Amino acid sequence: MPEPLIRLLADLPTAEPDPVRHERVRARCRARLARPVPHVSSSPLRAPRGWTAQLWQPLIAVLGVAYLTEAVLQTLRFYALLTY
Repeated sequence: MPEPLIRLLADLPTAEPDPVRHERVRARCRARLARPVPHVSSSPLRAPRGWTAQLWQPLIAVLGVAYLTEAVLQTLRFYALLTY
C-alpha cells in the first residue's frame, strides 16, 4: 500500500464498543440459553425410523458407487484408454 494511505489508516480512531448494545446482546444471549431445548421428536430433521432408515443408507451407497464408476469410465474414455 502507498505510504499516504497507511498514514490515513493509522490516523483513524479506534472503535469502542457501545456498552448499552453490549448489555442488550448479552441479555438476549442469556435468555436464549435459558430457554428449554425442544424435544428431539419435534425437530423437522429427526432421524428416520423403521424401514426407511434401512432403505436410504444402502441406496445412497449404491448411488455413490454408480457415480464413482461412471466418473472413472469417463476419465478412461477421455484419455482414450477405453473405447466405446
